[in-house]
Amino acid sequence: MTSIRIRLFGILALVTALVWGAAVVWVEIHTRHEVQRVLDRRLMESARMVSSLMRTGEMTPVVNPVLPGPVPAYERQLSCQIWTVNGELIARSQNAPAESLAPDEDGFSERVIEGEWWRVYTVHMPDDGYRVMVGDSLTIREHLISSVVTGLLGPAALGLAALGVLIWWSVGAGLRPVRQMTRILTERDADDLSPIGVAPGGSDLQPFVQSLDALMDRVRAARLRETEFTAAAAHELRTPLAGLRIQAQIAAATGDEQTRRHALEQIQVSVDRTARLVTGLLALAREDVTAIDDREKRWTGLAAHFEALGAEPRLQLPDADVEVFADPDRFSLVAANLLANARQFARSRISLSVQGEGPFAVIAVDDDGPGVTTADLERLGQRFFRPSGSPGGGSGLGLSIVVSAVKAHGGAVRFAPSAMGGLRVELHGLAVRRRLSGRVSDDS
Repeated sequence: MTSIRIRLFGILALVTALVWGAAVVWVEIHTRHEVQRVLDRRLMESARMVSSLMRTGEMTPVVNPVLPGPVPAYERQLSCQIWTVNGELIARSQNAPAESLAPDEDGFSERVIEGEWWRVYTVHMPDDGYRVMVGDSLTIREHLISSVVTGLLGPAALGLAALGVLIWWSVGAGLRPVRQMTRILTERDADDLSPIGVAPGGSDLQPFVQSLDALMDRVRAARLRETEFTAAAAHELRTPLAGLRIQAQIAAATGDEQTRRHALEQIQVSVDRTARLVTGLLALAREDVTAIDDREKRWTGLAAHFEALGAEPRLQLPDADVEVFADPDRFSLVAANLLANARQFARSRISLSVQGEGPFAVIAVDDDGPGVTTADLERLGQRFFRPSGSPGGGSGLGLSIVVSAVKAHGGAVRFAPSAMGGLRVELHGLAVRRRLSGRVSDDS
């Protein structure tokens, strides 16, 4: 796996190289343009200077018009010719060709002479009858431009290499807080979930540290719930198991058939209670860890989930054919626990109703039982909690399973006093639609 330092260095080096390359291209183009302009200016000024000198005296054609005297190499970049308007060569510099450097037009021109390109500036002197041509070889000019550009590229390459070293060092220095954070986490004990607090290296890592602290808080809370859950489960299991042991001892020790039969019946009751408790624990554990994907949800009849639980003459179902968008198996678990809770407390009526449609619908279960005190109402849905006045045999997990299952669907559960006198359990956030006369009304 490539380290962050190498990836950052690669990105920064690539970006820097691209910018540096673009700058070098711009400098090369600009330098070439400026050198061309300067050399053209030199041709123009040289031709005008020669034409000015010619006006001071008379010139005649010569047999050998080459200017005398040795010419240093650096002066041979320019070549000069002086012609009459009649086409006679008056004079030329030592390195100038015998052929005319340019046609008759004034100004700049380019021409191939003896296989070599020349750039020439011509000045026409109509009053004196002369033409002055000053030119230089484009080969020499290109060589000069290449020398200038090469002189710039050398320092640029060294600068780029030095910049690469600085980028590598800077990335390492910038990632030092990350290494410090790594060392802090590595040296931590696995059970140490205390917040880190202030991030090393300033504010850059503070959002990461805050998110990590929030994660540790959630893990710490989850561990606390797990510990409480385990302790409460052990406590709840202790009672039926102790009852089983006592009743088994009674059945084994007694000689009275009726006493033995009663002990065996109590053993059956304890076994049933233990089975319900274990089933509830497994269901609650599943709902706590599993979120429901939309691909697992189906449109199923709301009333059908309750009707499948067996005949309940006290249950009043909605008139319309209402469908709920949920995981069928897990919503059946919700329905089973809602109905079981209502059955424990209802005197004569249990009502299932739906208010609204779409994702903002409310599914409510009401009963006409004795109701729940305000203090107990705030604790409903907690694991193993049974409100005061609850009949025996319950595990205190039913409404906890409902809360967890609805939350896994992305919804929420609210508890309130019912207008019927008992408890009202509302399910929010589950999509609902009504099917009337074979036509679906879907606002979800």
